[in-house]
Amino acid sequence: MPILQTKKSATFTVKNTLIACFGILLAASPVIALPQERWFQIEISIFSNESPIDKSEELWQPARQQLAFPEKIRKLDNLIDILTLDSSNSINQTEVVGRESAVAPRELSPEQREEIILTTGPKNQTVNHEFRFFDFSRDDFLQLPPSSSDFQQTNRELERSPAHRLLFHGLWRQVVTNSAFAEPIYVEGGLAYGAQHELQGSLTIRFNDGQDRIVVDANLWFSEFSIVENLTEKWELPTPPTFIANFDDLETSNPDLIFHPIRVYHMQQTRDMRSREFHYLDHPALGLVILVEPYEIPDPISDSSNL
Repeated sequence: MPILQTKKSATFTVKNTLIACFGILLAASPVIALPQERWFQIEISIFSNESPIDKSEELWQPARQQLAFPEKIRKLDNLIDILTLDSSNSINQTEVVGRESAVAPRELSPEQREEIILTTGPKNQTVNHEFRFFDFSRDDFLQLPPSSSDFQQTNRELERSPAHRLLFHGLWRQVVTNSAFAEPIYVEGGLAYGAQHELQGSLTIRFNDGQDRIVVDANLWFSEFSIVENLTEKWELPTPPTFIANFDDLETSNPDLIFHPIRVYHMQQTRDMRSREFHYLDHPALGLVILVEPYEIPDPISDSSNL
């Protein structure tokens, strides 16, 4: 069957590309229960599958979609949000590290933005009337610089591939807890259509009930938009939380155009993982690669003012 052969070939190519980029998977090691906080470094790339054949392998209907953001959700902190830069070193505010925007062209690469930020340095920022500086080694849920990524080659391969588009890349550290205390992370990426993006949803990193595996809960949806409304199928998207939504997209979008979702592909998967293993979550419209590694937070810097 020509169609079946194309599908298998495409899937085989994706998996081979990912494995080739990362090499042989690192030796698996179960998470050892410890009484203290357990920090991990998480890296995730989410990409689209541009094949119409793959997307059509399932029946997508609005009535079957149950899209919602968790009540308790947060976004990754970003250097652009934390630091105040001189106007001469201003950065394109419509694009956030970890996603691409269709509203404004990419003027600076992540590496260029990182260099500007790190060379300029933080200005005094008031948080609860106290001065605070970013700390890559100790801050949780802080997007780390692209230079720290293990996915650089994989992301370049995805960006060069005509069959895929890199939609989101996240690299951060956090304390992993059980499901009762886990904090879902807001995800958006791809092209922006007003307040909505092609990719939206949430990711939750937590322990399983036995505390011996890391679990990722992926609740994501990929949407196709048009200025022509689909009158036969009514697709609805949840509005991003007001404290998370990027209103710059609304200001820079064409106010004369109203975009309507005409197809939504929902990805809802849960995967148990061992740390130091590379995992690939497959879906007709999306792909997700994730690596979770134990992280030892450095000891606090001692006060040497009396020396």
